[in-house]
Amino acid sequence: MTNRDQLILDHLPQVELLARRLHRRCPQVELDDLISAGTVGLIKAVDRYDPSRNLKLKTLAEHRIQGALLDYLRHLDPLPRAARKFQKRRDAILASYAQTEIPSLSQLAEMLGLPERKFVQLSRMVTASETIRFNDMPDFMRRRVA
Repeated sequence: MTNRDQLILDHLPQVELLARRLHRRCPQVELDDLISAGTVGLIKAVDRYDPSRNLKLKTLAEHRIQGALLDYLRHLDPLPRAARKFQKRRDAILASYAQTEIPSLSQLAEMLGLPERKFVQLSRMVTASETIRFNDMPDFMRRRVA
C-alpha cells in the first residue's frame, strides 16, 4: 500500500464525521452520497498536500471535504443561489406576518427591493422547483399519473 493510500484511509473517519454533520442539517440527502462526495474531496486534498508548507493534512482535508460536500449539494439544487437567497428572504418576511395580514405582492416586492416583475419571475422559479410528494397530490392528478 502506498503512502497516499494510507493517508486516504487514515482520514476517512474525518469524511464520515463531516458528512454526518451535514446530513443532520439535510436529512433528505443520502448519507452514503455525502460520504462519496466527501471522499472525492479527501482524495484531492491528499493529492495536493505538500508537507513542506507547514500545513496539517487534517486542516487541508477538512477544507476540501467541506467544499466537496457543498459542491455536491449545490449540484442537487435546481435553483441558482440568487433564487435560493430570494426564497429565504421572502419566506422570512412572510413568516414575520404569520399572525397579521399578509402583505400584497407589490408590498413584498418593495420590501425585498425588487421590481414587481422580477419578484414574480423569481417566485415562479422557486415554485416550479418545489418537489411535490405523490401522496400530497390531489386525487384527480394521482389518477392521471398512476
